[in-house]
Amino acid sequence: MNTAAAKQTIKQCFQTLTDEQLHQYHLTHDYFSGRPLSKSQMSSGREEVIDVAAQKRQRNLDSLNELLYPTPTLGSVLGDSLAALKLTPEVSRIVVNASLKKPSEDLVNRAKSWFTQYQNEGLSALLPAQAEQLSEANVAIVKRGFSRNTVLIQNVCMLSPFWIRSPQDWDAQSGNSLLEHLFVQYEAPAFLKACWSRVSDDENVQWLLCYLLFVQGGSLKALASFFDWKVASNKLWHQLFSCPASMLPQDAVLYAEFKRLGGWDQDFATMMENGAYVINLLEPISEEGWDFWYDTCRWIISKQFDLSTDDLAKVLWWARHQLSEFAREGESYRLQGRSLPKVLESITEYESEQRMIQQARARMAARARQVSMARNEERDRLREEDRIRNEARQLLLANQYNDYDDYEPINVSWSSHHWDWSTTAHGKDWCFTELTNTQSLYVEGEAMYHCVGGYSMVCVDGEAAIFSLRCNGSRIATIEVYPHDRSLSQVQGKYNEEPAKQAMVVVKAWLRRVVESR
Repeated sequence: MNTAAAKQTIKQCFQTLTDEQLHQYHLTHDYFSGRPLSKSQMSSGREEVIDVAAQKRQRNLDSLNELLYPTPTLGSVLGDSLAALKLTPEVSRIVVNASLKKPSEDLVNRAKSWFTQYQNEGLSALLPAQAEQLSEANVAIVKRGFSRNTVLIQNVCMLSPFWIRSPQDWDAQSGNSLLEHLFVQYEAPAFLKACWSRVSDDENVQWLLCYLLFVQGGSLKALASFFDWKVASNKLWHQLFSCPASMLPQDAVLYAEFKRLGGWDQDFATMMENGAYVINLLEPISEEGWDFWYDTCRWIISKQFDLSTDDLAKVLWWARHQLSEFAREGESYRLQGRSLPKVLESITEYESEQRMIQQARARMAARARQVSMARNEERDRLREEDRIRNEARQLLLANQYNDYDDYEPINVSWSSHHWDWSTTAHGKDWCFTELTNTQSLYVEGEAMYHCVGGYSMVCVDGEAAIFSLRCNGSRIATIEVYPHDRSLSQVQGKYNEEPAKQAMVVVKAWLRRVVESR
C-alpha cells in the first residue's frame, strides 16, 4: 500500500472515531451549553407492545456485538493505521494457547448449566467466562472464516465453551470447514447445520445444543428430558439422520416419526399440505392433539396400499373435521378401528349434504337477486314519480308567486297562535308545531314534497296557520287552519297523500282540545 492510500485509511479511521465520540457526547451533554445531562437523551418514540422474547434476543445480540464489533478507540485506530502502512506497533504480541481442552465426559451437564444461565441471565453473564476462547486473535480468525455470515459468527462465538479445538489450529487448506474444526468429532443430521445460520431464540439454541451433542457424543435422551420434550421413542434421534437437509427442525421431527412408523414420503407430503397436522411433536399444545396425530398416522400407514393421494387428502380433512365436531360434545374421535370403505362412505355422504346445502343457498341467492332487481325497479319508478311531482310542485309554486305579483318573501316571520301541542296516542308520541317563518315553511315543503313552502304571504296576512305534525320525531302531515273561525282547511301527507286514520284521530283531538278551546 502506498503512502497516499495509507493516509486515506488513517483519515477514515479517525473520522469514524470522531463521529462515534461526537454521538456519545451529545447523548450525555446539552447541545448548547455543554453541561452534563442527568441521563442520556434517547428518543422516547411511540409506546409499543413489549415483546419479552424479542428484548431478550436483542440484549444477547448486543452483548455479542460489543465483543465482535467494539467501539473504535484511539489505540485500535492507530493499530489499523499502522497495519495499513505495513508497520508493526511496538507492543507485546498476544500469546494464545495453541489448543483448548477437549469436552469432558459430563458434556450434557455442561450443556444444561450453560442453557440454564443463558435463559436466566442472558449472554452478558456468560461471556466473561469465555474470555480465554474469545481472545482478539481467536475472534479475528472466526470473523475471517465466516466473513459472509454475521449470524454464524455470532452463534459460533456464543457457543465457544464447546469448542474442542483452537481457531488458530485451523488450516483453511485442509478441506475441513472452520465450523467442523471447532466443534465436530462425529456426524450430525444434515438439517441441524442450517441452525447455525439462523438468529438464535431459545428454540434455535436448543437445536444448536442438540447438534453439539450429536457431534461430540453426548446423550440426546438426557438433553430432551432436560428440555421437557415429549419423545415417543428414543429411536427418533437415529431417524433424524434420514431427514432432508432443507427441513426445519420441527418438520424434521414430524418426518422422522412418520418414517419410523413406516410411512411413505408421498403420504407425508400430502399430510404436510394440511396445516392441522403440522404440529410441534416435542412440545405439543395438548395431549389430545399429540395422540390424534399419532393415531391418524398409524391408520394412514395401515391403509397406505389402498389409499390414493386424493382419498388421503379427503380423509385427513374429514378426520380433523370430526375431531372438532366430537370435541363440541366433549368426546374424542379416532380413525383407529374404522374401515377405509366406511370412512370414504361417510365422506361421500357429507359431501352430498354439503352440495345440497350449497345448491339451496344458490337458489336463495338467485331469488334474493330477483327481489333486489324488483326493488330497484320499484325504486326507479318512485324516483320518476318524485321527479314528476317535484315538477308539478315547482309549477304550483310558480303559480303561487304569480298570484302574489311574482313576489315571495324569503325571510319573513309572523306571530304564533300558541296552538302547539304534544300528546301520546296509539303507543306513539305526537307533536303539533306551528311554522312561523318562511324558512320553516320551505323546509317542510322540501321534506314533504308539496307546495306549502309558497304559503308565506297567506300566513303573513293572517289568512292561514300552518302546522307540522310529527310522530315519534318523523314528519307525517302538514295542517292548514283558518285562524278567523279556527276551522280545518286541509291535512296533507307526503306527496299530498291522505294521512292515515290514526293521524286524523289525533288531529281531530288536537282541534277539539287546543284550537277550538283556547
